[in-house]
Amino acid sequence: MKKCNTIISSWFFAGLILVLLSTTVSAQQFSIEVSSGAFDRDHSVVSFYLPGEIEAGEYNLLGEDGIETILQVDVQNRGWFILDELAAGESKQFVFSADQPFTDESDLGVNYLLDEQTITINSGEVHVLSYFHGDNNPPSELDEGYRRGGYIHPVYSPAGVVLTNHLNADLHPHHSGIWSAWTNTEFEGRTPDFWNIHNNSGRVDVEEGSLKSFRGGVFAGFTSKHKFFDLSAPGAPEIALNELWDVKVFQSGNGYHLFDLEVTQTVNSGKPLHLPEYRYGGVGFRGHADWDDPEKHFFLTDEGLGRDGHGTRTKWTHIGGYSDGELAGIAILGHPSNFRSPQTVRIHPNEPFFNYAPQQLGPMSIEPGEPYIARYRYITYDGEPDPDLLHHLWNDYAYPPGVTVKIMD
Repeated sequence: MKKCNTIISSWFFAGLILVLLSTTVSAQQFSIEVSSGAFDRDHSVVSFYLPGEIEAGEYNLLGEDGIETILQVDVQNRGWFILDELAAGESKQFVFSADQPFTDESDLGVNYLLDEQTITINSGEVHVLSYFHGDNNPPSELDEGYRRGGYIHPVYSPAGVVLTNHLNADLHPHHSGIWSAWTNTEFEGRTPDFWNIHNNSGRVDVEEGSLKSFRGGVFAGFTSKHKFFDLSAPGAPEIALNELWDVKVFQSGNGYHLFDLEVTQTVNSGKPLHLPEYRYGGVGFRGHADWDDPEKHFFLTDEGLGRDGHGTRTKWTHIGGYSDGELAGIAILGHPSNFRSPQTVRIHPNEPFFNYAPQQLGPMSIEPGEPYIARYRYITYDGEPDPDLLHHLWNDYAYPPGVTVKIMD
């Protein structure tokens, strides 16, 4: 019994020490230095990991100029805030105390609405996008194979113009807003096509109950899991890939919406998925039905190319046009960490379809123990695209401000 009491006492004191350490960390102040580096910063997303364990939530971040802003800490102990302005080569100091939470929930301007089919993310009271975590409702002209979820639609411009399309019975109904699938594949000696679902050899579905949502003062969003089913497998369908989507919608900027999509794919077993060279497949974008008229939409790449940018390697690509008579567009920015970055692009010769397609440069594979990760940032706006702004936003995405965090005495 004495030995047992000794063990219990050891556990008690160890737990007490952990509580004291946690209390010390939570009451600690941090100095945060943000460096702009080589680029001017304006409405820049800043993120950094914090020492110690900080409870997820919103906190006051005090700048050296005395102006407060919101710091959002996520469940990975990562802090996020929006840097309003900082010239190239300069730095700015902030102070953050973990015992000073931000309490005015009325100012937590990035939020979501959830129903049985979709989650809709708003910046303030303005819709930015919706995601189908449940099944859609195909029109009567389409068969039940098109009933599915796992994609983003609609995507909106700041003025509320709808930029995407889905379930278009007249033209490529398998194109659904922003979605992820592979076309030309090899798996266990078979060739499932997860893109053209009407071929009934493969499809991508949401894993039921996998949606996790979050909101805050800096961003709101969700994570969701998808399954790539090989329908050509003998007997029951076989899962070839597991996919995780992480979507973050940030505070809207000066005349634009901004959101990030990170896609992580892993094989479901010890069997790789091979992707032969092909012109499209990956994360796709389908524009508004009005853009089906090639005279009502246009492309622009970071090198100033239009449709002739197909097959080139680009940092960003714009697609836009007239939806219900209103001119609006979206730019898709590729992260430099992506496989074969800058990735080659598929620009359709006459339809409003676009995607980054790294397999254009040759065969690739998703191997056991080696996740395939693709990161893209989306910018939506009204009117003509501003190439200077898009170059600036790509630099922000590719080379974010530097951050140094120190615990203050």
